[in-house]
Amino acid sequence: MQATAHRNIRAAARSFASRPARAALAAAAAAAVASLAVALPAQAQAPANETAPKSPWRLYAGPAHIGFSTSADVRAGGQPVPGANAEADSNYSIGFGAIYDFHPGWSAELALGLPPTTALKGTGTLAGAGTLGKVKYGPAVLSVRRQLWDQGPVRPYIGAGINYTLVLESRDGFVSGLDVKNGVGPVLQAGFEVPIDARWSFFFDAKKIWVKTTATGTLPALGGAPAYAKVRLDPLVLTAGLSYRF
Repeated sequence: MQATAHRNIRAAARSFASRPARAALAAAAAAAVASLAVALPAQAQAPANETAPKSPWRLYAGPAHIGFSTSADVRAGGQPVPGANAEADSNYSIGFGAIYDFHPGWSAELALGLPPTTALKGTGTLAGAGTLGKVKYGPAVLSVRRQLWDQGPVRPYIGAGINYTLVLESRDGFVSGLDVKNGVGPVLQAGFEVPIDARWSFFFDAKKIWVKTTATGTLPALGGAPAYAKVRLDPLVLTAGLSYRF
């Protein structure tokens, strides 16, 4: 009886270990290994993508409009010219710059532009003088910006900084030997960004600059009398364009 039981057990083992059973086990094991091979890379990549650091650097560029709020205190031969004033023509240019996010919600911006040329024209009692001269200048603004919120389709910000206007060239007009000095002044700015994707954004920016300079020369129409003017320019710079985050 015991020998019969042993024969039954061996028969069952041989049946279990038969070729169809082994094939089924092999297929199940292969499927399990394949599932694990697919799952592990996905699990390894997901945290890396989610925790990948976002670059703090952005570059931007776009068309810019510069509109001046000009006033001038004009002297000829050392004497004030009553009712004399001046204005500067508006300009179009290409603005560009860089932004660095140094703290959550805070960034530093360096704004530059292709140097435009503006014409200084006499107004008031100097209206008949026409163009006093032309000035080619290169504005530069360094500012600190505060993002008001960094979520949502529109992301506004405000900022403040300092402007340095470099005069590259002075051209004579009614004033001969025109010499316009560089200028420095404070800046306030406001704007907004509209993200397009993870790297690209559309932006609109407004900067109000307070800057004054001095201009000297001579007046051939007045027998070469020396001319001197304190000129306040106070431009408003509006820029729109695209920014790119590295």
